Amino acid sequence: MTDTPYRNVRGVLRATATARVAELQARALADDSAAVGTLARLRRCDPADVGAEPQVWAVTLGDLPEELTTYRSGRPDTPTPSERALHAALVLYALHQQSRDEAVHRPGVSLGSAVGQLARARAVEDDLDAATIARLHHAALATSFEGHVHHLRGLIQLMRTEKQAVGLDYGLLAVDLWQLADPYQDAREVLARWGRDLHARPKNPNPATTEETK
Repeated sequence: MTDTPYRNVRGVLRATATARVAELQARALADDSAAVGTLARLRRCDPADVGAEPQVWAVTLGDLPEELTTYRSGRPDTPTPSERALHAALVLYALHQQSRDEAVHRPGVSLGSAVGQLARARAVEDDLDAATIARLHHAALATSFEGHVHHLRGLIQLMRTEKQAVGLDYGLLAVDLWQLADPYQDAREVLARWGRDLHARPKNPNPATTEETK
């Protein structure tokens, strides 16, 4: 991940995914009928099957920067890893936002952090709910892009049904998915990031002062 082309793709993909999700989110929460319809069509898509639904081409494949559509390996007739990642991120966002009246795209919240929040919310006896953690393990251990997004879809559906909203940054998720979709990159970087963020100590939003009240 040190060469300039990869750094360029990472930044452009994150910005593109963030912009498209943020626009859909803002319009959907404002009850814009076109955006609501687009999200409904995205939810019917397979997150691993780019281009199968023509009615979402405009948002998943339309007017993309050249960095996302150029195949460095010389296979121009198949979707690029960036296109696969963007499509999957948009479909997963649409599933996550369904029936919720608050924003689920949360800038800066990684997948691992979001799953940690979900696992703590669903825990009964332990600090983290084992079944939730197992779902992330399955997503990490999948041997194909299709397998990764299949298990992630299940996790996103759990987040959607949680009473207290659990959100994540879909620009960051798009970058994770791009690295998993590209055979020339090392998936272990993504998996290490998921594990690190999952088990990071949660930040206390209201830390108690250590100073005596006078």
